[in-house]
Amino acid sequence: MLLFLAALVGTYSSAALAVETLAVAPDIYAPQATKAVDADAAAELLTQAKQAADAGRVSTALQLATQALEHDPDEPTCRHVLGYEHIDGQWLTAFQQRQIRRGLVWDARYGWLKSEDLPRYEAGERRDGRRWFIATEDAKRHTTIADGWQVRTDNFQVTTNHSLEAAASLAAELEQLFQVWRQLFAGYHLGDDEVRARFAGTKSARVRAKPMNVIYHRDESGYVAALRHKQPRIAETLGIYFDDLREAHFYAAGDATNNDSAFRATLYHEAVHQLFQESQRTKRGVGSKHNFWAVEGVATYFESLVLGDEGTFTIGGPNAGRLPSARRQLAEGKLVPFGELASLGMADLQRRADLPAVYSQMAGMATYLMHTGDGQHREAFVRYLRDLYTGRAKSASLWNELGESAEAVQLDYVRWLQRLPN
Repeated sequence: MLLFLAALVGTYSSAALAVETLAVAPDIYAPQATKAVDADAAAELLTQAKQAADAGRVSTALQLATQALEHDPDEPTCRHVLGYEHIDGQWLTAFQQRQIRRGLVWDARYGWLKSEDLPRYEAGERRDGRRWFIATEDAKRHTTIADGWQVRTDNFQVTTNHSLEAAASLAAELEQLFQVWRQLFAGYHLGDDEVRARFAGTKSARVRAKPMNVIYHRDESGYVAALRHKQPRIAETLGIYFDDLREAHFYAAGDATNNDSAFRATLYHEAVHQLFQESQRTKRGVGSKHNFWAVEGVATYFESLVLGDEGTFTIGGPNAGRLPSARRQLAEGKLVPFGELASLGMADLQRRADLPAVYSQMAGMATYLMHTGDGQHREAFVRYLRDLYTGRAKSASLWNELGESAEAVQLDYVRWLQRLPN
């Protein structure tokens, strides 16, 4: 069991800024305010996306395609590349089309339900099969996770004993996280030829056969009681992903939305573990022998993800996530040599007395790779993660991908981190 706690390579670029703004494609789960259409800007971004796909920079290609939809939500090629089809005035994925053919509609409060049932839901009733219950009685029937409400979306199935509304809200948020992850790490699970074929219109986007399971416990006590047998230190966590169970678990610390930065960081961290583990065939024990830093580093990188204005996200901000801590650790002279860190497996790493400081460094390293080198470091990092999760990576694989020694990468990382603004 693996337990998760908590193009051509060019010259290195010591960019002064780390933060990046990311859009998500407007859809059923992520409705956005109508903006003025700029078809010319969308066309230019599409051209750049095709060029990136032709060059084998598939993550960059999908990111540019998503950006194009900010300017023109109806740009057909970008919609096709991302898996949408225009049906009855809506851009729908294959899963959403199936749901609508079944007579269902998506409601942000309740998830998928029959359109004729919506007025009764709004009046405080809930349906179970052919029977109807008032909401308070329905809640009594879902007090345990085994009897919990379930909301399915394209990529996730959320089960909870908190409330139906909490399940729908969390599932929609996870779909937006998937969109962010997909455009940053498309090259992790999509081949170059496949992405080029999507842009050419000769191949459609993949459809996930089974959703990823997310369990959302009503409170901490239920979370701890359910998972203590799997992880004796479960009470020290806000969420956890078990790759052997293929389940991510979280609990509601406050209200249903858990509008709390610590919860958001944990949610994104553990869900990203799940996305990497379950989006392609992976080896068991990823990072058990070496390079465990990258498994945790890329997850801690997502702790800096923040929902901004008008449905956009920022990630990698110099004062977000663990990057401030990484800067402090460096100022204090605390830095594990990159070559040494890459040689460590999960057990070796987690036995270190300076583990919190190392986690901050790993977050900094991942941010550096994702935000420097004009996108070429990012593509190299994505390829390296693909090889790591499929069992092909060696201890020095990242440096080989980058075409530089561990020492040279470390030196440029230090310079980059020191130049970040306060």
